[in-house]
Amino acid sequence: MIVSAWYDGHSTYGVRILDREVSLWFRPEWETVAVRLPDQEEPVEVPLTESFWHGSSELRSPRIKEFFVRHGLAKWPKNQPPQFELEPQGKGVFRLKWLKKTEGQQALPLGV
Repeated sequence: MIVSAWYDGHSTYGVRILDREVSLWFRPEWETVAVRLPDQEEPVEVPLTESFWHGSSELRSPRIKEFFVRHGLAKWPKNQPPQFELEPQGKGVFRLKWLKKTEGQQALPLGV
């Protein structure tokens, strides 16, 4: 599934998942998921908050923010966040993979 970088305007970063992808790839009984970042051996454990299930479908973590900062992705042009592939690996484990960087990528809309 394609996801986009997300920033709350203050200090929290993560990746946004389209609402339609949430019901396909995430299970309501999961309290957390593990996300394997491209440059890290150990996965990031990300809590699935109540808001994740109700319209704010972002995986948020300080380690995702650190990943963005390490790769110069923490600032992007308005409505043009970096995009990635989030590959389900089973049992609540996902791998974040690079997509080819292109100029002018559009933000993923809310609620689609």
